[in-house]
Amino acid sequence: MSNVRNYTEQGGERTVIGGTLEIVAGGTLNIAEGANFEGVVIPTVVDALNSTSAASALSAKQGKVLNDAIAAKTAANQADSTATDAAGLATDFNALLAKLKAVGLMAAE
Repeated sequence: MSNVRNYTEQGGERTVIGGTLEIVAGGTLNIAEGANFEGVVIPTVVDALNSTSAASALSAKQGKVLNDAIAAKTAANQADSTATDAAGLATDFNALLAKLKAVGLMAAE
């Protein structure tokens, strides 16, 4: 009686790993493009920021575009308020709102 958990079937068409497959430091795992995996979802890589597919992944190129777009959304500095009354504070606050709207961080009405 055998209790071998890892084996290659006759002809080498199928290898069964019944335990853990561990690739140690310096080792490699090469998976050919187009390889099929049962039970594993491999998302399609898309090159479009406007994709609504839940089964797709954003390409690194578009990830950089998105990151750059977010970084560009920096509002101009708003100095600390030195207002001593409500009217002055309202003026400072409205200036801040205007700067946020100008860079698209807040919807303008």
